[in-house]
Amino acid sequence: MTTYPTMHELGRIDVVTSEDRSALSRDVSLELDEVQAAWPEFEGVFDSLRGRRMMGLVFEGSATYRLATARLDRDADNALGLDESIIPGGDYLRLRLRGEVPGVYGQIEAAFSALFEVADHDPERPHIESYRREGEIDCLVPIRPSTKVDDVKGRQW
Repeated sequence: MTTYPTMHELGRIDVVTSEDRSALSRDVSLELDEVQAAWPEFEGVFDSLRGRRMMGLVFEGSATYRLATARLDRDADNALGLDESIIPGGDYLRLRLRGEVPGVYGQIEAAFSALFEVADHDPERPHIESYRREGEIDCLVPIRPSTKVDDVKGRQW
């Protein structure tokens, strides 16, 4: 059994924990062209991206990609016409990618492959791309609560 943190050629793999989060979202087909085209439109509906964490969620067995952002206080009325959803909390394996845009985007698939190789994956929750800032992406794979965790338990993402 793997203990965390552990290193991978793409970066450090940690276990992080989060609470369920209310989100505003929009679903698109899980086709790369459609996902890439949807991001500028999704981001464009907000008055500002300041304080927002943009995420992409993929549920196992689904052909849908969910663009999402955690709900902020200023989103109280949701006059933006977006869907309401929940970003599921719990334990996740995280591999943080850092690099130049757009090159770092080309590492996302490899990061998820690396995480799925070592994860006791929880298929009931989505895997998540969390865009922290330009050139920094957290790739998150949900894990079952029984996964052995050392002193990194409880870190927030």
